[in-house]
Amino acid sequence: MANNSVALTSLDFDTLKTQFTQYLTNQPAFKDYNFTGSNINVLLDILSYNSYLNAFYLNMVASEMFLDSAQKLDSVVSHAKELNYVPQSAKSPAANISFTVTTTGIKSPLTIPKGTTFNGQNSNGQFQFVTALNRNFTSANNVFTIDNLQIYEGSYFTDAFVVDYTQETQRFILSNPNIDTDSLIITVIESGVNSNFTQASTLFGLQSNSDVYFLQAAQNGQYEIVFGDGLLGRVPNNLATVVANYRVTLGDKGQGVSSFLITQDLGAINGGAATLSTITTVANSAGGSLPETIDSIRKNAPRTFGSQQRAVSSDDYSSLILGKFGGQISDVSVYGGELLNPKQYGRVAICLKPAGATVAPDYIKAEITNYLSPYISLPARAIITDPDYTYIGVTSTVQYNVTGTTKVADEIKGIVLSDIANYSTENLELFNADFRYSRFAATIDNSDPSITSNDTEIRIIKRISPLLNYPTSYVLDYNNPTEVESRITAEGYVAGKPFYDEPQITSSAFTYIDSNGVAWPQSFIRDDNFGTLVVYTSINNVFTILNPNLGTVDYTTGVLTISNFQTSYYDQYISIYMEPATKDILVNRDKILLIDLADVTVSVIPTQK
Repeated sequence: MANNSVALTSLDFDTLKTQFTQYLTNQPAFKDYNFTGSNINVLLDILSYNSYLNAFYLNMVASEMFLDSAQKLDSVVSHAKELNYVPQSAKSPAANISFTVTTTGIKSPLTIPKGTTFNGQNSNGQFQFVTALNRNFTSANNVFTIDNLQIYEGSYFTDAFVVDYTQETQRFILSNPNIDTDSLIITVIESGVNSNFTQASTLFGLQSNSDVYFLQAAQNGQYEIVFGDGLLGRVPNNLATVVANYRVTLGDKGQGVSSFLITQDLGAINGGAATLSTITTVANSAGGSLPETIDSIRKNAPRTFGSQQRAVSSDDYSSLILGKFGGQISDVSVYGGELLNPKQYGRVAICLKPAGATVAPDYIKAEITNYLSPYISLPARAIITDPDYTYIGVTSTVQYNVTGTTKVADEIKGIVLSDIANYSTENLELFNADFRYSRFAATIDNSDPSITSNDTEIRIIKRISPLLNYPTSYVLDYNNPTEVESRITAEGYVAGKPFYDEPQITSSAFTYIDSNGVAWPQSFIRDDNFGTLVVYTSINNVFTILNPNLGTVDYTTGVLTISNFQTSYYDQYISIYMEPATKDILVNRDKILLIDLADVTVSVIPTQK
């Protein structure tokens, strides 16, 4: 009996054609028909190709229907809109500058208007920076001090719309996708009267006369202004003019600018003459970011929706911060104040890892604190903290087969160093990202096909930068145990001054100031294998202990306590090394691991097999 149904179970062209051919073969009219050598073969090709295209198209359409599988930005944005999530826009890098202005013919106050332009340059080129507010400065004479003026990379742009309710589909879409939404100001002009509308992110507390607007994402990476409906938010009058003023930015390209020049004449602006001193950069430009990516929207939208406009659990805090500041903050760790030292019950510690930097600027911390305030039931509950960075020192001996490659040892070394840097970027440098030795060693082995093995040792490193000639105390938490090795006295042991083999704590060199004020170059810190930290110097292989009790080390918890440490010189920072008990290094709460190539030593040994 002929098979009256065709089974199409594949998206593959060849399989589809085989299924069509099998179906026709089972039909009595085509019994013993040679499909591969006849004109019907061309028709089968067309039918299979059409079925393949339809199947592929429908599969892609179905994928775009869900947030988890959508690949197009517009589709992901549309799904995020259903969750009341607004994707992060680009963010302008901000810098803080100071200077003085000597004026002639200008009475106090001196005005620096919004949009005053400055120029700065980094490795990416030259960038324009602008002020975000009108600032007035007073002086009792003709010299004005401009202190800590904040400027932002970008330029201001204005969109204007006329409200016309005869257009049923009228939309207020901002024309430039590179907007920094934090700078957006909406003004509605009705019968010559200007009304400033503020952005609302929730319906709570809105009245029919509330001058608010809602911001939502639109197609092609743009943003759209939506007004109220007369019940929740005021409806602008017909023929009113909507003016949107905002800053357009290049995102993270303008970061790291450290020198600025003003490009406008403050004297002409204020009706006189003005001479500026050299501009001092208080804080280099930082905090810039590109618009939120598809993967970031896919991750943050449901979590922000899950917070339900309140900050109660740790996930709520993380979702709110990443949802609002995701371009500037790459990771957040939230934990209870009872874990702080000293304990602060009832408080919430929020540790921020900024994108492209190690410490978040103060202005971002202030913005986050203000943003969270309406979502927190108890005032002053949140504490913003910085990450506690722990570095990993690497000493690796790599063997490679010279017969299996044309590369020389220095090329292999460069490849290994590059892969180690990539490992840190891709697997560490975030909260709760542990270091797994086996994976790290495999990364080195896989750096180049000619590498046959590696022998890699690791150390945990903390860096300190004490004030010169000033006694300083530290508590360093390595968060990992160390082992006490041999307690056999070393050759050259001096009675009453214990000095033992195999220290677990060592340091880089510095100049130590002893209790008598004497400076000792080439001094070092180490432990005595009994839990005490000492300072010593080595001159002609003769060890001299300068301080037999600098502090303590807890070998079980990995906590070092250093008291009254005084130095007059060190190079950039002092590294304090700990030998870990295991080669896996774990982190929690506010701690972040990273590998700095300055702490990496790679030796390459060629072999014949």
